[in-house]
Amino acid sequence: MPMRDKAFYRNKLYTLLHQDHSFDCETLIEYGYDAIEKGNFRKAFRLFALGYRLIGNHPEILNGLGLTLCEMGKLKFSKNFLLFALKKFPDNVFILSNLATVYFEEYDYDKAIYFYTRAINVDPFFTEAHINLINVYFERGDIFMAYIACLDLLKKDPNNYEVQELCNDIILNMGLSLV
Repeated sequence: MPMRDKAFYRNKLYTLLHQDHSFDCETLIEYGYDAIEKGNFRKAFRLFALGYRLIGNHPEILNGLGLTLCEMGKLKFSKNFLLFALKKFPDNVFILSNLATVYFEEYDYDKAIYFYTRAINVDPFFTEAHINLINVYFERGDIFMAYIACLDLLKKDPNNYEVQELCNDIILNMGLSLV
């Protein structure tokens, strides 16, 4: 990260932490997710850990900690954080989806399917959970279930080009598996 960015974030954080009015957790969360997008997972972890110390149990902070740990390859810690977060916020689609992703990374496909399905039940239009569920089915070798899940998503989002391509790829694989 360039020195200018470091100075910018340091000054912004200093200002954020030393304001007279109440702490703005949304800005801290935004900085944390910015760091994740830039691939700076250690910085993201430090920001979310700071947020946890200052704010406590906040769904986006707990999710950010779990997501960052997953991205850093610390799957066991990530899973524990996300399970803790899920107890506090059982219907948070991001926590459910990220927990499913951790299980997917651990090749525990049944639990990944369970948590992606729960996320979809909470928010049927959460496209990312649908696509990840399709990928789990596909990775597991259950091409027919992947196709059914893809058709289900296509009903909800018929103009999504990525989903149309995914369905076409699944059909192609179904045809190849019959040969």
